[in-house]
Amino acid sequence: MSSTPLVTLGRAEIPAAVRGWVFGGLVVVWYVVSTFGPLELPAFAVVVVLGLLVMLSLEPDLRAPLRGITVTRRNLLLALVAAVAFVPVAFGMNPLLGRVPIEAGHVVLATLAAVCVVLPRLAETRELSRPAVLGHRELVIGVTALVAGVRGYQAGETVVAMVAVGVLMPVVMAIRRMRLGASSPRVLGRRAWALQSVNFWLFLVLLAAAGLPGTFFVWRIYAPAVEPFIVGAFWAGVAVAAVLVAVPRRRISATANVLVLLGSALFVVALVGTLSGPRDPVRIGVPFTDRAEVASGGRSVLVNNHWTLAVQRNAIDFVQVDGGQTFRGDRSRLENFFIFGQPLVAVADGRVTAAVDAHPDLPVGGNTWHDMAGNHVIIDIGDGHYVLYGHMKRGSLRVHVGDPVRRGQVIGQVGDSGNSDEPHLHLQVQNQPTFDVADRDIRTYPILFDGATVADVRRGDSVRPLA
Repeated sequence: MSSTPLVTLGRAEIPAAVRGWVFGGLVVVWYVVSTFGPLELPAFAVVVVLGLLVMLSLEPDLRAPLRGITVTRRNLLLALVAAVAFVPVAFGMNPLLGRVPIEAGHVVLATLAAVCVVLPRLAETRELSRPAVLGHRELVIGVTALVAGVRGYQAGETVVAMVAVGVLMPVVMAIRRMRLGASSPRVLGRRAWALQSVNFWLFLVLLAAAGLPGTFFVWRIYAPAVEPFIVGAFWAGVAVAAVLVAVPRRRISATANVLVLLGSALFVVALVGTLSGPRDPVRIGVPFTDRAEVASGGRSVLVNNHWTLAVQRNAIDFVQVDGGQTFRGDRSRLENFFIFGQPLVAVADGRVTAAVDAHPDLPVGGNTWHDMAGNHVIIDIGDGHYVLYGHMKRGSLRVHVGDPVRRGQVIGQVGDSGNSDEPHLHLQVQNQPTFDVADRDIRTYPILFDGATVADVRRGDSVRPLA
């Protein structure tokens, strides 16, 4: 009789070795398709799927509760390699810009993230005399959650990841309680369970707070038809998860508690950044003659998708909203967007240092990593400050390099050129007279708007000139 262990899957039993090969093959296929294929999925979602496939290649921890991860020479070496691979993932694209093409940088980060997730699969386990503190699958899940969170943060996907966590967290909690059993709420009177519950409730409170400062305005822009359902599902999920925390699993999970603590720390930092005032801001006028809404702006990942990339950290994206949408009629037509073709004016007196008008306006949803600013104008406003207007309409520029401009002078129109999902204005004040995303010397400054309804803007704010 074969000694190969069997794994039950429904009513069928398959050898664990077969399970490993099947899901191991899917891991390779998923990595290749998600990294080099046409898929445009959020970076954190790619990591989560990869981690689930790696986890499924392993025998469930419940089938061998005494077998767990221990400190061995092999495991220490794997941990060291994973830590080395994780460091670039944690720092994101900034160290790679100017050293490798931006497309290659994305491949490098995706590959290193995959290495971090796959390495725990190779960890050595041993039979112990008591239930294992850390199972093999639990290790993979923990590393996957950590890497996915970091990838989402660096890719500016924090808001999307928040919704995913809010919706999926109660589902996972309910399934695990049904499969593994749940304790009575009375166990919360014990110190260990009480501390765990407080840890989870704190995380949920901070997660909910992170959804308040204009965070979900982004869904009104990119998914107006389903925005109420997305936001409603998030709040319902947070509420259900809070109730489930009071009915804990029978086992304290050190991995889950560490991950929740890290998540809480991230939200604390992000919330403080969102509410803090600007340091050394530059005061300029409003770039429009009419009202516009802030799609991305502020000093944290909760309200500003640019925040993690140094060359555009303090940038602001503007759209126009009417009736809860940024467009009327057919969303595929650029001219149906309220902001498309709107005039742009100089925010201060100065001189033009860059004027690019050669790039086409891309179809809605189209973007490119080349010439990310698209058609753009840069104005020297003095004191080492340069204002960049990005994604302008082709053929609309009214100024040339060297031209003097006066505050309020029309310089062009809003378009959809460069790395733009839909028509909008990208505005930033920087320290260089030209823009290239690979220019490692570019740094941006916080902006305060003079003569405007709102001076210090963040996502969701509506701003217009007072006169």
